[in-house]
Amino acid sequence: MNREEIDALAKNILLEHKNILLQWATGCGKTKQAIQAIDLLDKNKVNRILIVIAERAHRKNWTEEFKKWNNSILDNLNYDITMVCYDSLHHHQNEHFDIVIFDESHHLGTDIRLDILRNIISDKFILLSATMNQNIIDEISKIIGNVFVSTITLQQAIDWGIIPEPKIILIPLTLDNKITNQEIEEVRGKKDKLVTVKCSVAEKWKYIKDKKKYPNLRLIISCTERQKYNDLEVKMDYYRRLFNMRHSESLKNKMLQYGSQRKIFLGQLKDAKAKEIISSFEGSRYICFCSNIEQADRLGGSNSIHSKKENTQQIIDMFNNKEINSLYVVGMLKEGQNLNEIEKGLIIQLDGTTLPFIQKSGRILRSENPEIYIIYFAGTQDEVYLNRVLEHINPEYISYYENHN
Repeated sequence: MNREEIDALAKNILLEHKNILLQWATGCGKTKQAIQAIDLLDKNKVNRILIVIAERAHRKNWTEEFKKWNNSILDNLNYDITMVCYDSLHHHQNEHFDIVIFDESHHLGTDIRLDILRNIISDKFILLSATMNQNIIDEISKIIGNVFVSTITLQQAIDWGIIPEPKIILIPLTLDNKITNQEIEEVRGKKDKLVTVKCSVAEKWKYIKDKKKYPNLRLIISCTERQKYNDLEVKMDYYRRLFNMRHSESLKNKMLQYGSQRKIFLGQLKDAKAKEIISSFEGSRYICFCSNIEQADRLGGSNSIHSKKENTQQIIDMFNNKEINSLYVVGMLKEGQNLNEIEKGLIIQLDGTTLPFIQKSGRILRSENPEIYIIYFAGTQDEVYLNRVLEHINPEYISYYENHN
C-alpha cells in the first residue's frame, strides 16, 4: 500500500464511521487525515472543532500541520477551532462540537478523563495513537459508541516503504558481582537517635535482627552492583505482592518508590557506555532518551530537555534550525513533537510497555537510514522489557553493538 492508497483508505473510513481510531505507526500521516477529515463536514454550517493535545508545546505542531495539509481551514471563518490539553478538557463538558480529535488518544485512559468524556458531545470522534490498549478502546466505546479501529503496524509501514528499514543495535551490559563499590541503606527507629553501622552483606542480618541492641539503626551495607539490584528487586516485589492483596495506596507508593530507585540505579550505571555510544555519533543528528532529569543534565548539559527547564521550546527550535545537533530528553519528547532529520537515537531507559518504545523510536524512524541504539542490563528487568518491545520486530533489523560497524 502506498501513500495515495492510505489516503483513499482514510477517506472511506472517515466518511463511513462516526467514531474512528487511527492506530497507525509513525510516518503514516494520522494528523494529516484528521485535518483533511474536517473538509468532509457540511460547509453550509458553522463547524465547531475541538482538538485535544497532550502538551501545550504540541499546539505549534498542529498549526504547522494545518499549514502543510490544509492551510485554508485556519483562515476559514466558518470553522471554530478550539485546541486544549487533556488537563483542560473538563472546561468543555456539555458543549457541542461537530468533530472532536483526540491526539495521542491513549491519554484518555484514566478514570477521571473517561468520566469527562461522558460529557463531551460531538457528531464525530477521531482518535489518533500509534498504539492503544484494547481495554482503553473498550471503555471509550462504552461511552461514545462503537469505535472503528484502523491499524497500520510499524512492520506494515516498513514493508510498504512508508518508513525505511531501521537498524536496531543492542548494547548488553552485565551487573558486576565481584567488586564491592555500592551501598544499601537500611534505617529504623527514631531519626534523632540513629546509630550508624557499616557492614558487609554477609553481616547485615546480625544487626537487623538485634533490635534490642540497635533499636535506632542506620545500617550501611557494602555490596556489589548485582547485590544492590537484587535488594531493590526483592523490596519492589514484596510491596507489589502486598499491594495486590490489600490495594493500599501507601503500599502502591512504596512499590513505585523502589521501582524508581531501581530505574535510577541502572540508569547511573549506564552513563559510561552511553558516553561511549554518543561519542560515536559525532557528526550526526541524534536524540538520547535518558533515565531521569539528572542523567539528562549530566550527559546533555544545555541540550537537555525536561520538565524542570523553562526554555525547552527554544532548545527544540534550535535543534530544528540545526543550530544544535543533539537533544537529551526525559519522556516529554516521546510523542507529538515534530523533530527534523534525526539520524540516530540512543534509548538508555526501557519501559514496562511497548507504547513508550514505539513513541521513542518514532522520533527516529523518519530519517533515511535510522539507527536505534538500546542499552540494557542482561539478567534484569531491562532484558524483560527489551524482549517485550522486540517481540514483533523483524530480527533482520537487530544486531549487537560489538558486531556493529
